[in-house]
Amino acid sequence: MKFCFWGNIAGALRGRNPGGAELQIALLAKALALKGHEVVVVDPYSKESFITEEGVRLIHLPKWNKGIRGFRLFIYRIPGLRKIFRREKADYYYVRMRSYMNLLPYLAARKNKSKFIMGVASDLDVLSFGKKFKYNYKKNFNLTDLLITHIPNDFIHRYLLKRSDFVMLQHSGQAIKSKHNKSRQFIYPNIMEPHKGSLGTETSGDYYMYVGALSMLKGADNLLKLIDTVKESVSFLIVGFPRSGKPEKFYEKLRGRKNVILAGRKPHSETLELISKAKAIINTSYYEGFSNVFLEAWSVGIPVISLNVNPGEIFEKFGLGICCYGDLNRMKQAIESDELATIDKNNLKSYISTFHNFDTAADRFITILNNAS
Repeated sequence: MKFCFWGNIAGALRGRNPGGAELQIALLAKALALKGHEVVVVDPYSKESFITEEGVRLIHLPKWNKGIRGFRLFIYRIPGLRKIFRREKADYYYVRMRSYMNLLPYLAARKNKSKFIMGVASDLDVLSFGKKFKYNYKKNFNLTDLLITHIPNDFIHRYLLKRSDFVMLQHSGQAIKSKHNKSRQFIYPNIMEPHKGSLGTETSGDYYMYVGALSMLKGADNLLKLIDTVKESVSFLIVGFPRSGKPEKFYEKLRGRKNVILAGRKPHSETLELISKAKAIINTSYYEGFSNVFLEAWSVGIPVISLNVNPGEIFEKFGLGICCYGDLNRMKQAIESDELATIDKNNLKSYISTFHNFDTAADRFITILNNAS
């Protein structure tokens, strides 16, 4: 079968991951290619076309940045993407993340009598506009972005959710309640990227760790509140940088805390090494998708303490850590008491190998498509 993906995926295919959703597209593309399927990724942001060692063919658009901003969208970008999507004649077109450009592969799928797959990238994707505004747009409010980007993205995303042949959910909590969508929704858990090299065996790191960008959606305010309430004898390691605006102010306040180490950005291999030595990963987000950091932690036997995020209630089902359901005091108690010190690390690793294994990713995906046909 032939699959066509699109987005800013070149970096993730080459080990320079720009984000969680891009990483998941790259991993699925590689997994399918390794199983002998023809896989094309259309990435207009890439400076060149190339083929990965797994056999994924990436196509770039030479004229993507040609012309005057605003006009080039209609003169070069939309026509260029539409031409490529139609030309590729894939059996399946797959999109992930909210973007009005997703309409183009959808129309190509309909033109070619192919199937269209929508992957849900975040819990926000299936929430109302009001909740998106409250937890995301309002916290980083920009009227221009709202009018020319967020509203069009959300409108097209909602339109496509109702018309996709397959809607791939990361977990059961993302299920769309509409009867129209019910028979086309399938749970396809995120893929855990295979480890490269070996991790150290030391587990003596005496710190709780936060990994990822600090943004308002990811609870930069909650992180500061948590650290300010926990006793100073507890150490925190933060790997990541703040987004602009309020998160930068919270980050600067964290810089003055004696029990906080701000490590900035780290290479993926070094970050994973640091995760493997942590007492636990902490997550203070209001909303997430299925966090790749969670997967990375569990893959090396490290539990997670989450303030709000509990994808499909898996913390309770599989004993993966603690979800505090918005209670910062509960989170504080879990950290100060070292509540997860005796957790079974092998259970965490087993969960990953059972539900998120890269080696079985393509087979699990194809089984969904075949069983639904």
